[in-house]
Amino acid sequence: MLLSATNAVKAKLINLWVVFDAIRMNGGISRSGIADETGLSKQASSDLVDELIAMQFVRETKPSGRRVGKPPTPLAIDPDGAFSLGFHVDVGQMSAIAVNLAGDVLHREDHALNDLEPHHAVIQLELAARRLLASARIPDERFLGIGLATPGPFAVKGLSPPRLPGWDGIALRDLLREATGYNVSLANDGQCAIIAEWRFGASARRLTNFVYVYFGIGVGSGVMVHSAAFGGASGNAGELGHLTVVPGGHDCICGKSGCLETYVSVDSAMRHLSTRGIEVQTMAEFAEHVGPADPVIADWITQGVEPLRNGLNAVENLFDPQSIMIGGNAPDWLIDTFMERVEPLLPSVGRVERTLPRLMKSELGADAVARGAAVLPLLATLNPLYRELNPYV
Repeated sequence: MLLSATNAVKAKLINLWVVFDAIRMNGGISRSGIADETGLSKQASSDLVDELIAMQFVRETKPSGRRVGKPPTPLAIDPDGAFSLGFHVDVGQMSAIAVNLAGDVLHREDHALNDLEPHHAVIQLELAARRLLASARIPDERFLGIGLATPGPFAVKGLSPPRLPGWDGIALRDLLREATGYNVSLANDGQCAIIAEWRFGASARRLTNFVYVYFGIGVGSGVMVHSAAFGGASGNAGELGHLTVVPGGHDCICGKSGCLETYVSVDSAMRHLSTRGIEVQTMAEFAEHVGPADPVIADWITQGVEPLRNGLNAVENLFDPQSIMIGGNAPDWLIDTFMERVEPLLPSVGRVERTLPRLMKSELGADAVARGAAVLPLLATLNPLYRELNPYV
């Protein structure tokens, strides 16, 4: 792709996000502190702060403590400056949250979603959206829109998420936009999870280049490059599950064989259980009926360790991340077991001397996807780089 020119308007929009993010990362920072943090001039920083205040995204607060002379005025994100909804839709389940600009969850709903056919599922999503907007008392003029996280890939002919044949998140996004009248931004579950960890997680909030491996019904990932979630040309970046890790291995729904998802995913575990006469169809059933002491699952985990080790090695060699975070809505014990068993990791191009471990566990857990989805409308509104890197804003 050719580099795009940066005109004065675009540069201003980029700088507006840079200043907003500096305030988010450094609560209580002053205008002069923003200039030091970002490299912008003091006048430019102050003008951009004024614009964010006018948008009601940022507010001035009172200085704390006593000091000689006029103290600098601290700045903070205004939680009531904007609101959004985040939806996480997956096989058999839906989570929906209403959040303010600070990311505080104001209300949430969790429901079984037994019919994911888009024309049917959108009815439940629209009703949930209306209830959340009413419960959180969100003013329409402060509402940024809806973020929708679904399994990928998107718009790939003949390829659907595990246990969702013929299904595509784009259709649900379009129907939800039509039903509610609001803008709906779409991303896959791995991309939403990494956005949430980067924005709200204690460990990841200052990382600029890292990868999140999402372990659920399928396996995916989110990629953060220079503090921007990367969606790729068609929004499908991070489909780690279709990386070949065992040449000539298990058949995959994508038409290849030996894909990671056929060895390490809850769908793979369900298929393994089925060969032993044990039938489970949803994540809730899996979590209820399967545990770490189950010898059938222990056998499956042993088969998946080396494929996962190979997959993680490919991620390190491709992206050279500061760290790889592992999370998802799979049971905690299953994620913990794989993280323990996959050590030692294979050699990679990563630095020998590290300040962070090569693998970290997600801090937000299964909530990461819905919270990340709720951030999408903010990114679509204020971050021009995100709009360039992601097609479904």
